[in-house]
Amino acid sequence: MEKTSLRYLWHYIKIFKNYFGLGLMAIFLAIVCSRFYPYYLSEIFYTVASEFKNPHIWPQVYHMAFLALVLGMGNVLFYNIPLMLFSVFSPRCHTMVVRDAFDYVNQHSIAYFSNEMSGNISTKVGQLSRSVDDFMFMSFDIAHTSLRVIISLIILSVISVYYLILLMLWLIVIGSISLYFGKKRVKLSKEYSRSESQATGVIVDSLANYSEIKSFANFKFERLNLLKQLRVLRKAESENAKAHSSIHFCLQFITVSSTILFIFCSITLLKIGEIDTVSFIYANTLFMDISNTVFAISWQYNNASRIFGILDSALETLSVEPEIKDKANAIALKADKASIRFDNVWFAYPGKKYLFKNLNVTIKAGEKIGIVGLSGSGKSTFLKLLSRYYDVQKGSVKINDFNVRDLTQDSLHRHISAIPQDVCLFNRTLFENIRYGKTNANEQEVFSAAQKASADTFIRNLPKGYQTKVGEKGVKLSGGERQRIAIARAILKNAPILVFDEATSALDSESEKHIQESLHQLMENKTVIAIAHRLSTLREMDRILVFDKGQIVEEGSHTSLLRKKGIYANLYKMQSDGFLQQN
Repeated sequence: MEKTSLRYLWHYIKIFKNYFGLGLMAIFLAIVCSRFYPYYLSEIFYTVASEFKNPHIWPQVYHMAFLALVLGMGNVLFYNIPLMLFSVFSPRCHTMVVRDAFDYVNQHSIAYFSNEMSGNISTKVGQLSRSVDDFMFMSFDIAHTSLRVIISLIILSVISVYYLILLMLWLIVIGSISLYFGKKRVKLSKEYSRSESQATGVIVDSLANYSEIKSFANFKFERLNLLKQLRVLRKAESENAKAHSSIHFCLQFITVSSTILFIFCSITLLKIGEIDTVSFIYANTLFMDISNTVFAISWQYNNASRIFGILDSALETLSVEPEIKDKANAIALKADKASIRFDNVWFAYPGKKYLFKNLNVTIKAGEKIGIVGLSGSGKSTFLKLLSRYYDVQKGSVKINDFNVRDLTQDSLHRHISAIPQDVCLFNRTLFENIRYGKTNANEQEVFSAAQKASADTFIRNLPKGYQTKVGEKGVKLSGGERQRIAIARAILKNAPILVFDEATSALDSESEKHIQESLHQLMENKTVIAIAHRLSTLREMDRILVFDKGQIVEEGSHTSLLRKKGIYANLYKMQSDGFLQQN
């Protein structure tokens, strides 16, 4: 994605250059018609006024009236061609902008989405789309008004050189004022855009977490938080409105005063014989049109400044370089089995100390590994590095001896099925959410995956069955039901690497018992990494890694680790004692 507004706009102008070429040609023809149209009117007025009693003038008057009619109609026809062209390519351009922004944003790493609110991102995408659309429409108007002024200036300079001198001085004054207000408008528009995005982000963030607001009875707190942002937005909006009214007043004042001044100058030129009566009428008619046109250009420039301010703000957020990128020669991973190796891995989150220092782990293809450790010990980070959500600072993470940096991210992620503790579901039907694991799966495959995950029964008991919408993030389902959907989705994906992050933590004992056999079937011939706080679920793992402050401090089977009477044994004893006390 281009980093600057001009380059960004030019990218889409080039795509639709043929439409712009036809539009500019039509605009030029419209201007030619509109500039000579008042000349024939001036001739008609002068002829009728000076020779009204001469019966021989009427054929000439009718002839000039016909030419004026042709030119007037030509102006109307050619002027509307660009509008018709815009109606054809504008929807396509709008679609391209949103599509391209969506594609680019989805190239960003997890860190990007951790730092930016989703509401802010969606607002910026909307601002990009609206700004490009506004500029495309305005570009035809700018071309039309600019050509009108240029051609009119040429005609007036031919009538008298004094007009040329006068108009050049006038345009310098108008241009200076417009540039001053334009720079101010860019700055104010960027501030307004930022404030609008922040306010929208607060609203989206609150709506996405409304259950927390309700449970903590913090509606007033959230309302005050929103009002703070709205006050900032109101201030920015007020500054924009003030600039808007100031620009409008100044330009109108200059337009009216300069029109009167031009009339006085024309009277003087007529008086000294520099111009004739027809030229006097024609010149003043043209200037009245020019003054209004220059007013429109100045106004368009300020609107363009507003658009560029919004674009700059949106691009500052969206066009940052993705932290994680595929190499130019990245290869697509293709494997039915997968081994994993962490070679001398060093990793630290931005602004923090190293979590992993010289970490070495080897997991054979088909091996089942459990990961245990206190919060912050590095368990989740281990999985994020495997999926290349972050890049290591030193060392390498390999799958089947391929460095994950040498693989395409899509192919890497297709080989990993993850069942997280906090399941994320789309606000779509249950059928669509399960089929997300394999988007071309047929009905029977979806039903089979749901049955293996012990989800089929509860789904069919719902009024709309598999066509039931789950709500935002799956809020209409219980935690256990959401995890069963996630398990069904992973079963359908059938990737060689399975990652469980407390996959059964939200299930009741009966549901967990029902799906254990399915999980065993699912894990056959797969490389499995399971993070578990409920240590009893790791008994059948081939090996358990105990993490502490980014280091593997213990390693072995469930039984061997209990015999060591170390960290794992202590954690297991605490959980067992807690379970006995509860029962």
